[in-house]
Amino acid sequence: MLKEKNPLLKLKLKNENMLITNLLNNFFEGFYALYDFLLQAPIENFWYECISILLSYFQLISLVFTENVSLIIKYIKL
Repeated sequence: MLKEKNPLLKLKLKNENMLITNLLNNFFEGFYALYDFLLQAPIENFWYECISILLSYFQLISLVFTENVSLIIKYIKL
């Protein structure tokens, strides 16, 4: 049964670049470029990253003390 010639089983395979493959390749090339940039001056970039992390934590901490969000400040004003 498998040896019979069936026109439904004829396949023409093409090697096409898919859009998702191109996007993933660009994404990983960007990560590699960022990694390469970090390796050029690792100590300087490390301190910039530490400062960036500290600033984002300060922003989160300041969010707790805003009047619209914080329950603590609402209860203190009562």
